[in-house]
Amino acid sequence: MFKAIKQRYYQKAITAALAQRDISGLNTKLQTLAILYDGDHVNELSPYYKIASSLRVLETKTQFFSYVTLEKKTPSLLRDQFSQKDISFKGFIKGASALDFVAQSPDVLLYMSNKKHLSLETIVVKSNAKFKVGFKGVDPRYFDLILGVDPTNTQTVITELTKYFKILGKIQA
Repeated sequence: MFKAIKQRYYQKAITAALAQRDISGLNTKLQTLAILYDGDHVNELSPYYKIASSLRVLETKTQFFSYVTLEKKTPSLLRDQFSQKDISFKGFIKGASALDFVAQSPDVLLYMSNKKHLSLETIVVKSNAKFKVGFKGVDPRYFDLILGVDPTNTQTVITELTKYFKILGKIQA
């Protein structure tokens, strides 16, 4: 029962964030990239570095942010991750690292999942990213571009992103 109530609060917060989204920077060129992923299912970041480098984004201009499931009272030393404790029951972001991530405005936010994940989707929607890319299987209201490929297939993701970013004028042809 609490899960259904929590989900309703999250959806209400997400709908409010969608209504407030600023789309004025939608057509900016790709210079900064943020990659959001589920840290419980991803063991290494090398495929994500490969995506960033193939899009000609400097490593210093690429940011990675992950969701991790933490046990209670387990200290976390990584700044580039958040957990359920960083989002309130009503869907408000309260963790410092999550607040820092959504406050930044990268040119492109790449959400590397095709499964529903309420905490990650909350971060996506509240992010100040200028252009948001997701994969088939997530709510299309949250993204400006939805790719119909498997996000674990790095080479296909690179091919599709390159193709669409050239068409949209985000990268040089």
